Amino acid sequence: MPKPASSPSSATVLRTIGLIVWPAFVVAGLATLVFFAMIDPLALAAISWPALADSRLTGYSLGFFMFWGVASLASSLTWLLLRPAPPAPSRLDEEWD
Repeated sequence: MPKPASSPSSATVLRTIGLIVWPAFVVAGLATLVFFAMIDPLALAAISWPALADSRLTGYSLGFFMFWGVASLASSLTWLLLRPAPPAPSRLDEEWD
């Protein structure tokens, strides 16, 4: 049974995921560098969650994944807004009485 014409192929879906996740990964890396160049993760943990002040590496990792999530949401919103609009129905398709 052939697939419907409107369903995207797996290559298209993977390409879309890559277009969203890869720029978000790069932005998260840059944001982590800039943020933690000014703020020590242990000092931040002592202010916010003293029970979780484990190590700097934990703070760097949590910060990176937080920035990655935020950047992924921004990339997803950009992708959503840049999708082509569905074709508008033309007046010729309507039946005239």
